[in-house]
Order: sequence, then C-alpha cells, then structure tokens
Amino acid sequence: MKKRNIRQFGILTGGIVCLALLSSQYLFRIDLTAEKRYTLSVETRQLLRDLDASVHLNIYLDGDLPAGFRKLRNGIREMLDDFKSYAGKRLTYSFIDPAEISGRKEREQFYTDLEEMGLHKINVNKTNKDGSLSQQILFPGAVAIYKGRALAINFLNNNRVQSSETVLNASMEGLEYELIKTIQALRPDSIGKVAFVVGHGEPEQAETYDLGMEYANYYDVDVKTINGQPEALDQYKAVIIAAPKKPFDEKDKFAIDRYIMRGGKVIWLIDAVNVHADSLASTGYTFALATHLNLEDQLFTYGVRINPNLLQDIENNPIFVTATDGSSKPVPAPWLYHPLVTPSPSHVVTRYLNPVWLRYASDIDTVGSGSNIRKTALLHSSRYSRLIGVPTMIELNEVSRMPDRQVFNQSYRITAVLLEGKFPSVFRSRNVKTLLPQWNGQQATESVATKMIVVSDGDIARNDVRHTMQGTVPANPLGYDRYSGQTFGNKDFLVNALNYLTDDAGLMRLRNREFQLRLLDRQKVNGGLLGLQLLNVVLPILLWIAGGVAYHLWRRRKYGRSAFV
Repeated sequence: MKKRNIRQFGILTGGIVCLALLSSQYLFRIDLTAEKRYTLSVETRQLLRDLDASVHLNIYLDGDLPAGFRKLRNGIREMLDDFKSYAGKRLTYSFIDPAEISGRKEREQFYTDLEEMGLHKINVNKTNKDGSLSQQILFPGAVAIYKGRALAINFLNNNRVQSSETVLNASMEGLEYELIKTIQALRPDSIGKVAFVVGHGEPEQAETYDLGMEYANYYDVDVKTINGQPEALDQYKAVIIAAPKKPFDEKDKFAIDRYIMRGGKVIWLIDAVNVHADSLASTGYTFALATHLNLEDQLFTYGVRINPNLLQDIENNPIFVTATDGSSKPVPAPWLYHPLVTPSPSHVVTRYLNPVWLRYASDIDTVGSGSNIRKTALLHSSRYSRLIGVPTMIELNEVSRMPDRQVFNQSYRITAVLLEGKFPSVFRSRNVKTLLPQWNGQQATESVATKMIVVSDGDIARNDVRHTMQGTVPANPLGYDRYSGQTFGNKDFLVNALNYLTDDAGLMRLRNREFQLRLLDRQKVNGGLLGLQLLNVVLPILLWIAGGVAYHLWRRRKYGRSAFV
C-alpha cells in the first residue's frame, strides 16, 4: 500500500514536471473570449511561417511603468509569444528600459537617437512612493530589424479626443496589425512601387517630404511625370495626385484613366478652390477663386464631385496673429477656414485616428446611382459647419468676428470619400485615336474591380517648410502645428489610405479588431466596497474549510475511525 502510494506520487510529480517543461517550450491557449482577442489571423500566421530570416525586435517599454503601460507591455509580450509559436527561432525580442542608460548626457542622446529612428516620445505623470508627482519619459514603441534593415513601430494610439482607457484599448487592438505590418514591410519581396504624379503645378518635393519618407518605409517611391504617355503609370501599385494647380491635358487624363481601367489605385488630393495664403499673411486679405484642373468630368464619371466652395467649421485649428495690444507675441485666434474634420470610426482607414487638419477645403458630393461603385465617407466636418461660395474675399480680420452658430447649419459635410468597384471610363464614348494616333492599345469602357480615395484638400499632404539660402527644406512633420504643438491625424490617414488601397494580403482588416472595454462601475464598487472585500477575502477561506471538512468526512466514511488514529 505504501509503495503503491509512493509510486503514484512519483508518477504524478513526473507528469507535472514534464507538463511544465512542455509548456515552457510550446505555447498552448484556448481562446474563450467573444472577440477572439488571443487568436492570430490566418494572414499573420502564414506570414510568420514564411519568414526566411531572423527578425529581432527591441521594445523600449520596460522598467517602472504606470499601470496602463504595464498592461500594454504585457500585451506586447503575449502577442510576441504568440508570434514565436509560428515563427519559431526566426523571431526574437528584447525589452529595454531607456531610463536605465547611465549618465544624463548619454541618456538624452539615446532619447534623441530613438526619436530620429521614428519613435514617439511621451511624457506621463508618475506618482512616487512619497506621494509626490514627477514627469516620466516613455517610448511606447519598438524597432524591428530584419536583414540589416530597421523600422520603427509606435504602439500607442494617442488620440487626444478619447479617454485614456479607450486609447489604451485601441492600442491593444492594434498590436497585431502594427507588428505584422512592420514585419511585412521589412521583407524585400513585399515592397511595391508607388508614385507622386507631377507636372501640373504640384507642391515642391520639400513640401511633401515627410509623407514621401513615411511611404518609403513600405514602398519604393517615385516622382513621375506622365508627359502624355499612356503606359507611364503601369508599373505602380498606386499613384498620388497631390494638390495640382495647372489643368491636366487630355493625354495625361487618358493615361490616368487607362491606369484605373487596368486596376490601378489613385489617391486624389484636389483643391477645388485656390487661396493664396502668403498674400493673406502679407496684405491681410486675398481672393478665393475656383480652380480649373480639367478633372471635373473625370471625377464625376467615377462618382464624386468636389464642389467649388470653402468649408468653414466651428471646430478648427487656430492661426496665430499679432496681438491688438501692441505686443509682438503672436496669440491664437480661431480660423474657420482650417477645419478639424472627423475621421469615420467605422472604417479601417480612419478608425481611432486623431482629427485631421484641413486648410481651405471644400465639400464632396457623391453622384450617380450605379451599383458597381460603393462609396464610403471617410472624413466629414462637425455639426457646426457651413459652405461659402466662390469667388469670395478672405480677410484676416475675420478672426475678430464671433461666429454665429445658427448660420453654421450645414452639418457633417464630406471631405474625403472612398470609392470601390468597377469604374466607367471617362473616354468610353470617345475615339482615342484622334487624341493619340500612334497608340495601338485596346480602349476599355469599364475597369476591373479597383479602389480610389478622393480628398477635397491638397494641403492635407503638405508639411511646413523653411526657406533658406540653399532653397526650401522641410521644417516640421506632416500634421504638426508648430504653434500649438499638436500633431493631427494627417499622416496616419494618408498612410492608412495607401496601405488600404494596396493591401493584397488583407492585413488592413486587422485594424477592425474590436476588444470590448469591460470597465468597473466605480459607483457600484464604492457603494459595495465592504461586501466585495468580504467576498474576495472571507469566501475563499470558507470554501477551503468546507473542502477540508468534506474530505475528512469522506475518508471517515470510507476507511472508518481507524484511519484517523
């Protein structure tokens, strides 16, 4: 009897040890959550299995962290452990605390290096043991390294209009997408070519430099002049037409139309109204005039019309003007022509984005009733907005006029729209031979299934520049306002837009993952605090005692009184 008990104990102990060793080598999890938050997508698993070289991630989020960031760090670790179960030894990671760098100068230099690599620094309030508050610098991001190439990942979805709980939850939802998107971008075989179309008065390269550099993390980026060549755009996965000022001739329009008929994707960033901001700043007034780009019929055929008007919005980004008291220090003043438009919360392109800063934008109408094109509004104005017809004069002294909300009654005007489907050709009823006599290609009347995005503001892609003796150079990141110090969602929107249009692997749908926030009801917790404490402290002890008594009675019934002698 005694030997049998010892043998059983040894078998049980050995089994537990073997199970512990196996669990340390292999990740096993049963996902019982309703939203399947612990289940990787099919696309993610396949990409990780296909890795042909090692990927290493340095995660700069460790040390003594606030509770919310500890949760984010633990979520990153769990996600990477899931990744390792498919990538195996081809994926490794390290957690690093930047604050542990010894020496103030060395630590500050390290912080600078992280920012130059593309990681966003944030300052958070930290409660010390003595109850005092201090500032803590965090870098909630990572750098992924693959075959000698490095790319930064920023995990924190820092939306300034949402609560900290919602921001943290959104960041947790986006972990899989941010990680796998970066790993895919590091693979040379996944890099496609995109181009900025130029030759029609587009901004200088320095004015779209930050967007181009961000695109270069995921694509080979060209600057392309069409020059009337029908095949000029054939090699590109997508093209960006950003803030042209000169009309397009029919040959260039045909090249773009032919590209779309073959499945090409286009981001149209079009100013329907021309406003000279430099004249406004120097003279105090300027005239807003409709632009004539010869694209109106083409966009109308595809299903949209950018109206020649100006959008004013109570929700706007102020400009800084000289104070009336004679001081030289600029002061902020509301500027109705710089609306902060709202991203759609229900689409993968715009979900959880910061407000997008537009300048002298117009509204967009969707036209046509064809069932072959699906139209989705991505950006819209606030409830209190209105439209101003052109031509009109804009005066700088408008900042001193208090807007009347009653006249701002043209609510939720569309400023960006996604079009998906099969598009009719704008040249379907024309003989292209009269336009291009030497061209021998086939003229299509309808496109294959494709997508495009139309935005009624070219300045959405324009970063600040600084004029020097050497020329024009970029001054600030896209979407950053140097006066208020805020960063708006311009760059994230345009990066997501291009990624969505070119997403052959289907990774963008991961941005639609939704984890339900299950927050405690503070009022109920505070009202029943004693009961909850008793439930959590006393009930386990009572259950333990009840189990012991039941076990004692069971042994007494089975073995009799002698078992306890």
